[in-house]
Amino acid sequence: MKALAAPLGALLMLVAAGPAQADPADVDTDFLAALQAAGITYNRPDQAIVTAKMVCRFIAEGKPSPEVLDGLKERNPGLTTEHGSMFVGIAAHSYCPDQLVQNPVPAP
Repeated sequence: MKALAAPLGALLMLVAAGPAQADPADVDTDFLAALQAAGITYNRPDQAIVTAKMVCRFIAEGKPSPEVLDGLKERNPGLTTEHGSMFVGIAAHSYCPDQLVQNPVPAP
């Protein structure tokens, strides 16, 4: 579980770099396109969007990244850890970028 925390945390910080869209329809479209680009498949786009917003709710509640990932995988048993981590990062970037922590990279 701890082994997932660092990569997932790093992923969440990396996806925070891009700007958020203002129009909800654009956000949904961009989110689904990002899932497709990452190779993450889903049966129902509306359910993927609902799940992404659930991820943001968990983040807002202060749940640790591994717990968010575990909850996602429980609801989606076919989801790999890698794709689950990517889904969480894409969801956070798309629907709750204000919840992402941006840590400055230390100078060498």
